[in-house]
Amino acid sequence: MEMLNSVSMLLGADLWHIIINWMAKGIVNYGWTIIVFTIVLKLILIPIDVYQRNSSQKQTKFMAIMQPELNELQKKYANDKEKLNQETSKLYKKHNVNMGGMCLSMLLPLIITLVVFFTLFSSLRNYGDQKLYSSFKSLDNAYTVALDNREIDTLSDLEKEEIRVEIREEYENLKKQNSWLWIKNVWKADSKTSQFVEYDAYVNYYGQGSMDVNKYNFIVSSIEGEKQAQNGYYILVILAVLISFATQLVSSKLMTPKGQKLNTMNKVMMCVIPLSMLLFVFTSNAVFALYIIVNSLMSAIISTIITLIINHKNKGKTDEEIVMKNKHVEVVEYSRNYKK
Repeated sequence: MEMLNSVSMLLGADLWHIIINWMAKGIVNYGWTIIVFTIVLKLILIPIDVYQRNSSQKQTKFMAIMQPELNELQKKYANDKEKLNQETSKLYKKHNVNMGGMCLSMLLPLIITLVVFFTLFSSLRNYGDQKLYSSFKSLDNAYTVALDNREIDTLSDLEKEEIRVEIREEYENLKKQNSWLWIKNVWKADSKTSQFVEYDAYVNYYGQGSMDVNKYNFIVSSIEGEKQAQNGYYILVILAVLISFATQLVSSKLMTPKGQKLNTMNKVMMCVIPLSMLLFVFTSNAVFALYIIVNSLMSAIISTIITLIINHKNKGKTDEEIVMKNKHVEVVEYSRNYKK
């Protein structure tokens, strides 16, 4: 975890911000920006997905080939674990299986995926806070400029309304950037929470004296019809869980040989990963929830395409022909020895 935090500080804190800001200049709206960003990022990482899927399929076929012999060894040496381990190692050597290499081939893509996920999680959370507070700061600045060094309590209702108009105009400008479909502010969660930053949080962020509660209430109340409106309706939360579950189900079905049932690990992952996504999305802003949903959809599509291509490529081949690349070499070497 310390490694991920270190990488997050070096990568996520700056690079992701720079890329997202650069893309937002052309797209303007941050909701659509994160969707395009996620699609582009996933396309860039396709080679890793291909490598992982190919390695996973080979590992599955390796185990299918060796399983009958493994079962025999387990029965034969059921009461001698040391002997069982020795014979199992010999079996791996017989089939030219490097378990360390196979584990590394599965572990490396996982590490890259986790680094990207957690750096983005950290980055979008920090960046979201910055955008949330800076957006309200813009409303604060609009209020200050419109007030023009006057005392708010000395102004007439008409003059106060003129200030409210300036605040609403600034709010509409921010809304073009920060709203997305039904969500009023993508830098807050898709939930019944208010779209505005809370007063205490704003004061703590900018320091005591940055704003008094009367100014805060005046700004918020100036946004007609928005003061009491909730930011979202938990739609992204529900979508994230459903899509994550569907993605795990499709992936497990594609990787499980025909006629075999899902193993225990796949069943566990189909529960653990959607619950993890629920926790991340429920406690994060809508921008990260959009990343989770789009990334899951892209993963399902790409994994399906890759698996179909690999299956078509290996159509008509036996498991041994697919995984035993050294088989032909062994026959040639044996023939040479025979001639001698």
